[in-house]
Amino acid sequence: MSRLFRKIASVLVLSLSLSACSSLPVLYRIGGEGEVHYSKASWCVPWKLKRVLRRVAHRYGDVSVFSTWRSPWHNSRVGGASRSYHKTCRAVDFKVKGADMAQVYRYVKKQSAVGGHKLYSSRRGGHIHIDTGPRRTWR
Repeated sequence: MSRLFRKIASVLVLSLSLSACSSLPVLYRIGGEGEVHYSKASWCVPWKLKRVLRRVAHRYGDVSVFSTWRSPWHNSRVGGASRSYHKTCRAVDFKVKGADMAQVYRYVKKQSAVGGHKLYSSRRGGHIHIDTGPRRTWR
C-alpha cells in the first residue's frame, strides 16, 4: 500500500468515526427538515433515544434537548424522582419549536425505543420527557 493511500484511508476512517461520535457535534442535520440541538451533554444519550429525536426533528422541525444527564444534587434541586433515569444517562427532556407538543407526544410514545414518557404542559407549550426504562407514564 502506498503511503499516500494509507494517509487518505486513515483520514477517511477518522472523519467517519468523528461524524458518528455523539459528543462532538452539538447539532445534527436531519435530511434538511429539522435539527437536534443539545444544550446539555449529548455524549451520554443512548443511540436509540437519539434516533427517536432525529425522527421527531425530521417530522416536526427543530428539537431542543435541554436536559440529559443530571448529578444527584442537581436532580434533587430540580425536583427529579429519586430513581430518575437522568441520573444514569438514560433520559432526555426536549421541546420542538413551533410544534403542537400534544401531537409530538402522541408520536413519541408510539416509538418502541421509548420506555417512560410524559408531556409536561406549560404556558410556553411544554416539553416532553422520554427514557429507556420500562414502558410507563406518571402524573
